[in-house]
Amino acid sequence: MLFTDSNFLFAFLPALLVVYFLSGPARGRFTVANGVIGLGSMVFLWQADWIFASVLLTFALFLYVVGRTITTAHDTTQENRTRPISALPELSLALGLTGLIMLYLAYALPTPIGPFGARVSSQFDGHRFSAMGLLAPLGLTVFICHAVSYVVDTYRQQAIAYKNPVHVLAYLLGFPFMVAGPIIQYRDISKHLIARQVGMASFSYGVRRFTIGLCKVALIAQTLSLPTNNAFSMIDQVGFIDAWLVLICLSLQIYFDFSGYSDMALGLGRMFGFRLPENFNMPYSADSLTEFWQRWNISLTNWCRNYFRSTVGQHVGQPLPRAWSLIVLFLGIALWHGPRIGILIWGGLHALFMLMEHTRAGITLKTAPTLLRRSYLFFIVAAGWVFFYADTVGDALGFFRALGGFAGSPTGATSIPMSLGTWGALIVGLLTAVPVIPTIGRWSVTVDAFATALQMIVTTAAMFVWTRILRQQRPHESYLAGDEVKKEKSD
Repeated sequence: MLFTDSNFLFAFLPALLVVYFLSGPARGRFTVANGVIGLGSMVFLWQADWIFASVLLTFALFLYVVGRTITTAHDTTQENRTRPISALPELSLALGLTGLIMLYLAYALPTPIGPFGARVSSQFDGHRFSAMGLLAPLGLTVFICHAVSYVVDTYRQQAIAYKNPVHVLAYLLGFPFMVAGPIIQYRDISKHLIARQVGMASFSYGVRRFTIGLCKVALIAQTLSLPTNNAFSMIDQVGFIDAWLVLICLSLQIYFDFSGYSDMALGLGRMFGFRLPENFNMPYSADSLTEFWQRWNISLTNWCRNYFRSTVGQHVGQPLPRAWSLIVLFLGIALWHGPRIGILIWGGLHALFMLMEHTRAGITLKTAPTLLRRSYLFFIVAAGWVFFYADTVGDALGFFRALGGFAGSPTGATSIPMSLGTWGALIVGLLTAVPVIPTIGRWSVTVDAFATALQMIVTTAAMFVWTRILRQQRPHESYLAGDEVKKEKSD
């Protein structure tokens, strides 16, 4: 069940929102509200695979104990400074990180270890993005990143582990960001777990943001996946024109898949009162590959910088050399998507060209005309997506042969079916992926106003039913009871 499924949109989400707001978050009752989020997240995972959900729940409880141990040890040391510094926080940190590494190896490797491999490989095929291999099993990478942030931030005393496990489970297993992020650092959200603003204005904004993300995924990404899937299923028959058309579709498909799910997560977070960080900022309008990665999956880049790179930096010296920084960054990104050979090539290709941009050739490129810079950026990014998307390196190389006109039809005739809807999604995607058209702000205000009006109508209807139907039954019953008392007295 993904955010685009009808069961999620018309059954799970409405029911969960009703229960959530009845639990009283608007009146400051966040313990029960966070419990509703945690329980809903477990249902969200259980319907996919109950064994996988149980494993994540077990690890979440284990990490809660680890965090509480670290916080208690720090508090004890601060209260009694005459006692020697305890090694318990370091041991707890090492224990928690070791457990997370074992969890990742058991589920995310191409040939998983343990008894989970065959089951996971078959269970989660239908719970991925429309592009193949965009994520490891549902929620695993987000859970790993959040778990590392929780343990490390607690160890660094940048946040505390709450005594009530409900708050920790709501963060580690929160379903709004379980599918594709954004990655939320525990130190940034820890205070909002026990106190946050929940109201109609934030809910209206959340509805609009969720709707935008839903349209990105359902109307653009999934539509553009049709020619992409057809092309990669018959690479030897793809012609020159087909290949370049599919390359554009693939680049837009992956972008709208990622940014769409991030927008839906941001919208769901605002519905529940959380302000999640932005994850994309028009990456295809960047002027260089370095700037592209400053705009693409921003939360994951920040996570790698704060946890991955700083840890390595303690061993190689601060500040990290640029080459080490890029290697560590793309190692983290490769682990996020799964350690496939194509993803490793994709990351290495980006790291290589980012290093080149800081040489004399890269400085010269910055002074080149805008069209040349944008063309260079598109080709490098799109070429990387081919390795990212293809099942094997051979398929990726076959697609590059088609791009050069060395495969498929010698006449370059188009054989990939492109319906009117696919052309429409392609045009809309091109116009919205880069700021070709100036931003128009009135439409967002209109959607917010419509969402607010709809909420007011629903609330008013509910109050009408409550006051006119349910409340009227009680006076009627008391009136009948009064008649019976009078009748008994008269008798």
